[in-house]
Amino acid sequence: MAHASENLRNVALIGHGHSGKTALVDAIAHHCKLTTRLGSVAEGSSISNFEPEEKERKQTLAAHLFRIPVGGVQLNLFDTPGHPDFAAEALVAMDVSETVCLCVNATTPLSFHAKQLWKKAGELGVGRAILVTHLDHDNTDFQKITNDLRAQFGHAVVPVTYPNATGAAFKSVHAVTHDEGPDAPKYHEMIEEDEAEVDDTIMEHYLEAGHLEKDEFEQNIRRAIARGKLVPMFAVCPNRGLGLEQMLEFVEQHFPSPVCFGARGAQKPGSDEITEMVEPDANGPFLAKVFKVVSDPYVGRMSYLRCFRGKLQKDQTFVDVRTGKVHKAAHILEVSGKDTKEIPGIVAGDLFAVSKIEDLCHGDSLAADGALLQMQKPKFPRPTYSRHVWPKARGDEQKIGHAIDKLAAEDPSFEAHRDKETGELLVTGMSPMHLDVQFHRLHRRHQVDVDHGPPTIPYRETVTARAEGHHRHKKQSGGRGQFAEVYLRVAPRAHSAGFEFKDSVVGGSIPRQFIPEVEKGARKFLAKGSLAGFPVVDIEVEVHDGKYHDVDSDQLSFQLAGERAFHDGFHKAGPILLEPIMNVEIHVPDRFTGDVAGNLSSSRGRLSGMETTDEVQIIKAQCPLATMLDYSTQLRSITAGEGQFTMEFAHYEAVPPHLQAEIVQKRKAIVDQHHGDHR
Repeated sequence: MAHASENLRNVALIGHGHSGKTALVDAIAHHCKLTTRLGSVAEGSSISNFEPEEKERKQTLAAHLFRIPVGGVQLNLFDTPGHPDFAAEALVAMDVSETVCLCVNATTPLSFHAKQLWKKAGELGVGRAILVTHLDHDNTDFQKITNDLRAQFGHAVVPVTYPNATGAAFKSVHAVTHDEGPDAPKYHEMIEEDEAEVDDTIMEHYLEAGHLEKDEFEQNIRRAIARGKLVPMFAVCPNRGLGLEQMLEFVEQHFPSPVCFGARGAQKPGSDEITEMVEPDANGPFLAKVFKVVSDPYVGRMSYLRCFRGKLQKDQTFVDVRTGKVHKAAHILEVSGKDTKEIPGIVAGDLFAVSKIEDLCHGDSLAADGALLQMQKPKFPRPTYSRHVWPKARGDEQKIGHAIDKLAAEDPSFEAHRDKETGELLVTGMSPMHLDVQFHRLHRRHQVDVDHGPPTIPYRETVTARAEGHHRHKKQSGGRGQFAEVYLRVAPRAHSAGFEFKDSVVGGSIPRQFIPEVEKGARKFLAKGSLAGFPVVDIEVEVHDGKYHDVDSDQLSFQLAGERAFHDGFHKAGPILLEPIMNVEIHVPDRFTGDVAGNLSSSRGRLSGMETTDEVQIIKAQCPLATMLDYSTQLRSITAGEGQFTMEFAHYEAVPPHLQAEIVQKRKAIVDQHHGDHR
């Protein structure tokens, strides 16, 4: 354990794509002599974009952790994806850091996604900072950017480093804490004003003296950042190395350590309430959380952890609070990008990994026996884009489920399950691009290739009128035959009322022992319907008459007669299809409200409400699931990638008649093809 908790700096870089996060990681690594040459995303030599999918797409697709010695501290630095589809990766990094740095491209307006990440960092209660990049480009204005960011995020935003100029004249960076450059006094005073808000004692000193003493100023910057009172802003130019030294010095001296940041909330096992506060005490009982899982077919499962309290040494045991299982830390790893190194132990505040423990899952809390606590899990965006997948090669049927489960264990915004109704293997992600990346990983890591298509919509069938149904089952083939005759009535029930079976037979026209068989037959019909092969719901079946034969009637005969009598009555009772309707909530910048609302209306959606918060329009609507299968693509097109949405099941409604005929026709063609394939 080379570093004490006070000497750790856990920092996550966030921001929109092309804001300079990965270039900054490469520049810091080169500046700190971790690499001999400056990495480049465009050339495929970046130390952060090391996965084949990242090299191919020239963008970061996962949160990558780098361990960089900076002066007397250890910097644990995350590079995170800028694409909204991979926001879950940014969230896991923010959740285990003390400071989140938003990278802002000086040449482009702040994106909706970047604002949402900033807001999420605020909700997590972590310290925040801003790094302004691309200041060497033409038509950039640092003072205007500062004013815009202060207007957007408040007076806590203050430059602590700033450029001598912008555009081609950008040659050097001034540090406010060293009183460099003409604007240092102005920014110094702004920092003091924010620091004074840390507590009443400092405010009192500030108001009495009109300024803070040098020692007081230095000592309280870290506390001001940790408590959100100060958001330091930096000017950096990664590709030219400008501003890196000043920024790293500030990180070393003034960014909050785990100890400065203080306690985090936790829950007792089985509770949803935060009732415990966990201090980053290296001498307390061990407590950590799994924030990332990577499954490699050759190395096995590697789990990334954040230690919140205590220490962990090689071969020490701990309890997985979720399962109650005891595990041994046989391999403790220091992680830096794609490289790992075995280390003897870690201390509170550290980020590290353990290998070859297959049972650990994303979000698991790991604790010392006798001191079990559950750390909170971040709330991830819910995936909304689903596909039905099947293996290209016949021999991969057994491999595909296991391989997809491994990918789902890594990514909290990627889900997979087998649909009980259709038997389809469904995967759900954030968008077509997100799933395409997963399919590439499936091929590369597990040698499984898939085909995919839209999932089957889980329609339902019901009736709109009352009708009589009848069937006479008679079969004679020498010896004992089969005979049963059933008369029944079919009627609609209220929405969500389910199925009801009534026995109104009098006079023994159907013997009592055969009535349950009629019901069994009716329930068999319920399961598969006959309009388009979907389950039947909200219907009443009343058997009221029939006939039997003393010798030939048996249980099977009445099951068959009951099922076919139901079929007869069902088709006379005005059968219709019901479709799932979803509650949809869409978050978009104000300027896209009209276009989004118009698109929903043209797709059979019904608006149910709108509200505005922080320049974000929240549109609520109810839409048929059939129109939402590709909505992530539509929304991205309408909003230039700045819209987000969630949806959940609301209820079933009747399909419009003109669409019902089309759905029934397509469904029958699929069923006929399926039967043809199995002949």
